[in-house]
Amino acid sequence: MFLTPHTSAALWISTKVTDPVLAFFLGVISHFILDFIPHGDEDIGTHKKTKRGRFIYMMKVATVDFILSVALIYFFVTRQHEYSRPALAGAVIGAWIPDLAWIAIENFKMTSLYWYIVWHGKIHNAFGWRYSPVYGVPFQIIVTLIIVRISL
Repeated sequence: MFLTPHTSAALWISTKVTDPVLAFFLGVISHFILDFIPHGDEDIGTHKKTKRGRFIYMMKVATVDFILSVALIYFFVTRQHEYSRPALAGAVIGAWIPDLAWIAIENFKMTSLYWYIVWHGKIHNAFGWRYSPVYGVPFQIIVTLIIVRISL
């Protein structure tokens, strides 16, 4: 799942929890709950023929996703007054860290931690059901908007 839906879950958590450590752990848990739902982005970039082409494409997608996530945080902070800033930081870090860890482990070839990539991949594919990004991207936008709406 893109960072944006994970960010929206973190925003919601920050409206319910004031302890940043608890918010961090709830952010991590929310990440895996959302990843458990089939979300249709598993095949993004596979249309590129080379490893370099896939990497460049994925970096473009990740950059847009990151910018949208930061914009979502800004939108939330400027409109929501019932949240804890430390909890917001903890929840966002917790919600993002599972994917950041995956990227770091894979790109830096941390073979001793490869079990995490396998485990995270099993969560992503728990149902063994994949669908096109044509359906997955709108699905993730809808999930994000619903969570943001209940957060405000």
